[in-house]
Amino acid sequence: MEIRIPRPILADVQAHARETYPEECCGFLIGWKDGDARLVELFRRTPNVHPDHRETRYTIDNRAILAVEREFRGETRLVGIYHSHPDYPAKPSAFDEKRAWPWYAYVILAVVRGELGEATAWTFDDERREFREVSLRVI
Repeated sequence: MEIRIPRPILADVQAHARETYPEECCGFLIGWKDGDARLVELFRRTPNVHPDHRETRYTIDNRAILAVEREFRGETRLVGIYHSHPDYPAKPSAFDEKRAWPWYAYVILAVVRGELGEATAWTFDDERREFREVSLRVI
């Protein structure tokens, strides 16, 4: 699998991660599927509504997810979720693993002392209950 994201969209997502540092940011990746690839066409920020420890946790309001899924029901749809990891590598945490859905792609952005770090992409294998890194291609 591959996630393709236009450079301007990735730059906007990275800006979101920087703005919210030292807390985690989160948002939606909207686009379409092309075989095994996910092609991102736009993104939407959404508030991190986790009640505490937002520097190591994020929660997206279920109503926000439902609203985006209702808005994009055709070929263009919600294909993934992004979030940042302040002062932590761009790889899924145990907290991320417990809350992942297998039908979404995940983009994780590291932010180290307020500066952008690596961006990675992942899918969740529901049968094995683990993340699998996939290609993140900036177009």
